[in-house]
Amino acid sequence: MPPTKSQKAAKVADTGDDNQGFVRKQRQMHKAARRSDARRKIEKNRESRHKELQARIKVLKRVAPVQQSGTRGDTDAPSSDQTAFDTLRSLLARKTAIEQRIAQTIDGLEKAMGTTFREFQVVLASRSQLLSSANAPADASAASTALIPKS
Repeated sequence: MPPTKSQKAAKVADTGDDNQGFVRKQRQMHKAARRSDARRKIEKNRESRHKELQARIKVLKRVAPVQQSGTRGDTDAPSSDQTAFDTLRSLLARKTAIEQRIAQTIDGLEKAMGTTFREFQVVLASRSQLLSSANAPADASAASTALIPKS
């Protein structure tokens, strides 16, 4: 029987260098496109980060005007050292306030834990008393019946 179409052997022309070259070129083009896309993404990230940093720098320049150390203007104007000290002082004040709030919170939690512990102890004591009082009459009645001789 002659072979069917699906069983036919591949021709030499089908597997020639032209086909492999085409596939190779196509792969190279895909790789190049992926690389260029990746480069564009990196460049966009850099640009957006640069814009964000520039905006932050502008805000910081508006908020904290600091003179350069080499230029000394009027004596009334604050020096860069004094501005830095003011910033440090405000940061230290904030830190102290935060520490005080934390200490107050911890004290409040300790008090709440103590109160809860005492309440829990009271509940446990009352439950144990209820259990012992409920078991005591049963024990007493069992003891009294054991002492009474049956005739």
